[in-house]
Amino acid sequence: MSNTNGVIVTVDRLSKHFKSGGTTVPAVDGVSFELPRGKMIAIKGASGSGKSTLLNLIGALDKPTSGTITVDGMDISRIHGGGEVKYRLGKVGFVFQSYYLIPNMTALENVMLPMELNGTKMKDRQAKARDLLKRVGIGESLQARRPTRLSGGEQQRVAIARALANDPSIILGDEPTGNLDSKTGKRIVELLYSLTKDGKTVIVATHATEIATRADMVLEMEDGKVTIASVFESAKR
Repeated sequence: MSNTNGVIVTVDRLSKHFKSGGTTVPAVDGVSFELPRGKMIAIKGASGSGKSTLLNLIGALDKPTSGTITVDGMDISRIHGGGEVKYRLGKVGFVFQSYYLIPNMTALENVMLPMELNGTKMKDRQAKARDLLKRVGIGESLQARRPTRLSGGEQQRVAIARALANDPSIILGDEPTGNLDSKTGKRIVELLYSLTKDGKTVIVATHATEIATRADMVLEMEDGKVTIASVFESAKR
């Protein structure tokens, strides 16, 4: 079921609580908002504000304590088992601060892996992986290298290509420029933003100013709550 009103994610009274000793900590505390399709959204906040937890909930890496998350008309807070796996493999792509590339695989093999898990034929996944790597600026000479022989910026480009492997609607980034120098970080921000031109929705948890400045919408989080939601003109069109 596809939502056609320009909204791809609807969050309604969403909470996620963790137990710490005898105390309950509200990492996400009753938040509600809608996210526009095909835009770049930044979730800003200090460490511990709840932004990474919120991202994990949208990616179905974690389950809410209460409330709902609807993505393209599907309540993902109610999916389990195979439904969760299918959602994570097909609907969302993940880009993390620490890249999480598999060290004993080449750049090409890392990008091919999600397609293999999704049942794509070997010939097709190899061709697509090469195309995706070229698109993010990883040429043939680098595609056969393992992650340890790539720079941080190159590894993050491979991670972005991997996130795109199964053509997801949503790209989720958790501090994707956190381990990069400012110049490389800006290039990664522009690369992520360029994905919106293909209709992708890019949601990034960050404290980096350059990402918030480039975003079409900014959610500011503090103590598990969304304190400010700013929508810029480009996101309204």
